[in-house]
Amino acid sequence: MRSAFNETTATRSRKTERAYVSRYHALKKRFEKERGIDNFSSDEVTAHLIFLKSELTMASWRVYKAAVLYVLETEYPDNEHAIDALRNESSSDLKKTSNKTSGKKDKRVDLSAWAALSAGINRRIENGHKHAKGLMHVLKATSLVGLRPNEWCFSSISKHQGSGRPVLRVRNSKHSNGRANGEFREMFIDQLNEEEMQSIEGALKYCACQNPDEATKIQKALKNEFEATRSESITRTRQSQANLTLYSFRHQFIADAKKTFENLVLISALSGHSSTKTAFKHYGKRRSGRSLIKVIPTPESVEAVQKVTLETYRQFLAKRRGNEFTI
Repeated sequence: MRSAFNETTATRSRKTERAYVSRYHALKKRFEKERGIDNFSSDEVTAHLIFLKSELTMASWRVYKAAVLYVLETEYPDNEHAIDALRNESSSDLKKTSNKTSGKKDKRVDLSAWAALSAGINRRIENGHKHAKGLMHVLKATSLVGLRPNEWCFSSISKHQGSGRPVLRVRNSKHSNGRANGEFREMFIDQLNEEEMQSIEGALKYCACQNPDEATKIQKALKNEFEATRSESITRTRQSQANLTLYSFRHQFIADAKKTFENLVLISALSGHSSTKTAFKHYGKRRSGRSLIKVIPTPESVEAVQKVTLETYRQFLAKRRGNEFTI
């Protein structure tokens, strides 16, 4: 097979070629980490890159595509299916710049910001604010187990069917749109101490409701209480972490989980994600992790992530190349 890259070797520097190889192996390592397996084939790297395309800007896609295509044509010239598939993917449908707004929200909770915020919540508790105590329970508990704010309304403490160990059973809020690892996820909580369990029980009690309308009211009350406390404790007194939100505490939990676990499947199982790339790309960074978490996903929740991820990729590959790629 004649390589397009071989035709332009004279005009491409060795530095560029080394950069392409380095980028390819960085992507390969990333995809392997997301899936929790080693030794990805060139087919699998190509398939995962194409699957990632919709999340990239035009410039990023062109860089990644050029790097992978260079390695395919120089190191795997017989893999014509992968080469043709990648060549046929254009960047015309991608945006030139990212329009994500999540960058405006803090994806960590600094200790100094938490100290100021918790002091403010305690003052509001003393002053008789109705929702302040519930907010304190929810924030502390979220730092321990990472629930989405609205998931506290439909969760409970239960027993694991297989082992009898206590678990937190969470109804995944993203289940209806296919972005969760099943309708429910569970995590073992028997390593938490008494004070930590009191925070979880307090959050569950405060958020307990019978229907979605009640849940919406509780979420609104929590949001208003949080914003009032943040305004008093952080925004008016400091610039740092002025964009802290309820969701920032979930981000901090995931950052701590990344510090605890190397395997992203475990993190996704705890977080209620159907794909390992969600936590990897969009949530708190490992460098923001402060401490090791104490909760562990149940085997069933881990298996659910693996099944959903595998099925997603199988469907994608079957649609793209008529099963010419395999995973």
